[in-house]
Amino acid sequence: MSAPPRGPLPHDSHVLAGINRILQEALRASTEEELGQLCLAVAEDLTGAAFSFFGERRDSHDRLDHIAISERGWAAYAGDDPDFSQRQLPNGMKIHGIFGQVILQDRSMIVNDPANHPDRVGTPEGHPMLRNFLGVPLRRDGETFAMFALGNHPTGFTERERAIAEELAPAIVQALLRKRAEVASRASQRRLLSLIEGIPQLVWTAMRDGQWTWVSPQWVAMTGLSVEESLGHGWLAAVHPDDRDAARRFWNGAGEHGELAMEGRLRHGQTGRYRWFKTRATPVRDDHGTIVEWFGTSTDIDTLRRLRERQETLVAELQHRVRNILTIVRSIFTRTVESGGPIDEISDHFRGRLDSLARTQVVATQTRSGRVDLENLIRDELLGVGAIEDDRLSIEGPDISLPADTAETMGLAIHELTTNALKYGALRHPAGRLSIAWAIELKSNSECELIVKWDETGVPAMPVPPVRQGFGTELIREALPYGLGARTRLEFRGGGVLCVITLPWAADDADALNRSTEG
Repeated sequence: MSAPPRGPLPHDSHVLAGINRILQEALRASTEEELGQLCLAVAEDLTGAAFSFFGERRDSHDRLDHIAISERGWAAYAGDDPDFSQRQLPNGMKIHGIFGQVILQDRSMIVNDPANHPDRVGTPEGHPMLRNFLGVPLRRDGETFAMFALGNHPTGFTERERAIAEELAPAIVQALLRKRAEVASRASQRRLLSLIEGIPQLVWTAMRDGQWTWVSPQWVAMTGLSVEESLGHGWLAAVHPDDRDAARRFWNGAGEHGELAMEGRLRHGQTGRYRWFKTRATPVRDDHGTIVEWFGTSTDIDTLRRLRERQETLVAELQHRVRNILTIVRSIFTRTVESGGPIDEISDHFRGRLDSLARTQVVATQTRSGRVDLENLIRDELLGVGAIEDDRLSIEGPDISLPADTAETMGLAIHELTTNALKYGALRHPAGRLSIAWAIELKSNSECELIVKWDETGVPAMPVPPVRQGFGTELIREALPYGLGARTRLEFRGGGVLCVITLPWAADDADALNRSTEG
């Protein structure tokens, strides 16, 4: 039942003041419930209602969730429901009864005799007795999505109170949607900030002329510059002096390009060392396509860049090594064939020399430095022919690692000496003895030399020097001096072969050897 009109319809100063209060105070409300209570308090003051509530229809369309209950509503409750005592908003209420008709019929309703209303379903235990009721739908995009209800006007609700409530309804909807947009924006900003703080890149924003307006915590931690020190053009203090002009030019084309990118060095605040970073900036545009600011990231590529440089060096070294090995193989093949003899013997010699070269390459590629241990080089050649260290064989010398190119030629020399000893010398005769030793000697002019000595004794037959110089002899007497700057001595004497190879040796390698020996 509807009550007769009482007094003029609103549009007076009190209603306008209430609307302004809702819209202004909504910005200061921290939660939707706080906003809802503010709206309900304004409605109660303007209509004279004793209490009120504010609810929203669920997406399922058959349940109502409370957004807020007014302070007067909480105070009027007299039941012992623990949820009410803890001010827990009731949710999931079935949309029926008098309040349900407001939503289902999508219209405002005044009921001044609720006890006899056909849709009455009663009130929960502890709820104040409902003497009269005013419900107003709240619409969004032309559809009812919520409502607010007022109860117990001292003399009953009239069309005036209905009009006041309906005047407030659009302001309540606007305030609610604005609050939700604000909350969503803050949540989005928090998620964005959490995302930014969780990535390894240094993040910043800047104006079109390169003046920075914000920097992430990663930038502060990396450079040691505070946020305030980095703003404007202060960020340039972290850039390597040689890269600052390039960094300034980085912004020269900011108005024309869709994205900016450069590589430069940034100073690490704690170590003072400069590291390489890849910097990219993407424009942020307004609705008209105008660039309003730039969003930038700086990614640490220092390790990647050093690996790339190392890779380029390794490729160059590999190309050099391949050319060098092919030259050695060609020389081995030519000299082996020129030495003459049956084809099977030529094949065996060539295969043995290639195997020696291959063993050296395997060892060289197994170490990061590419160097080869001299003792292992010698032992591998001897083990290849079944020779083991016993009272007939002595191997002695300090730890020495040879550069790969030196090891290639030395390995071939040891192979030739081993092959000769196996066929004619100390490794063939039971009475033969073989001593292999090496040492580093410091010359008077502070230069160092590596001296390797191969000494065979006890060979019963008098060795006869070869009539024609073979591959091994040529290698030791000519290739070692030419390729490595060595001095060599090769003697075919009574009792066995004596070979002494003297190589120039870097002073820093000698110092490292001395420190290792002393340790």
